Amino acid sequence: MTGFKTTLIVCKQCGRRIMVRTADAERGSITCSHVGCGAINNLQTSFHFDENIVRGLPGFGQLTYLDDPEITYPLRFGSNVIGIADSCTVQVTRFVHNGRCFISRRHCTLSVTFDKWTGQLRYQLQDGAVDSITQTIQYSLNGTLLGGALLKKTEMIDVGDGEIITLGGTDRFRLMHYSIAPAMLETYKVELDFNPDRTQ
Repeated sequence: MTGFKTTLIVCKQCGRRIMVRTADAERGSITCSHVGCGAINNLQTSFHFDENIVRGLPGFGQLTYLDDPEITYPLRFGSNVIGIADSCTVQVTRFVHNGRCFISRRHCTLSVTFDKWTGQLRYQLQDGAVDSITQTIQYSLNGTLLGGALLKKTEMIDVGDGEIITLGGTDRFRLMHYSIAPAMLETYKVELDFNPDRTQ
C-alpha cells in the first residue's frame, strides 16, 4: 500500500481514537491500545470501478412493448425522455386505444447512469421531462406507473431489471437492463487507499 499516511479512526468498542499506521492497514486490522479495551477493529481497503467502462459498452438496455414484444426501444447513457414527440430521446409509437392516445408528448424521463461502487448501470424513472425553454419539469397528463404504483410528481425511483413501466395507465413496457460482464469489470477496478470512514 504505497503512499499511505497515518490516520486516526474511532474504536468500534470504546469509541476512543486510535492511530492507524501502514503496517496496520496492510494487515487489515488494528487492536485498540487503550487500557481495558483491546478490541480488534477491521479495516477495509476499498475499490470502485472506472466509469470510462461505459464508453465501450454495446448498449444501455431497452424497453419492450408488452402488447407486441417485437417492438423495442434502445436506451442511451444519460437522460432518456420517453414520449410521442419528435424531440424525445425514445420516441414511442402513438398507440391508440378507443380513438385515444394516453402517452404524453414528453411523458417521462428514464436516466441511465453508472454506479461506480456496484459496477453496474443504474436506471431511475421520473414522471415528466424538463422543458428546454423554461428548464422546469412538465409532467405527463395521465401519469407514469412503476409496477402498478403511480409515481408522485416529484419522485425519482430506481427501476429494477425486468420491471414494468406503464405510460398513461394503458401502455406497458418492460425495462431490460444491460449487465456488464464481471470479466470486463475486473479490468476497470480502481483500488483506493485505506479510507478511515469505511471501517467494518
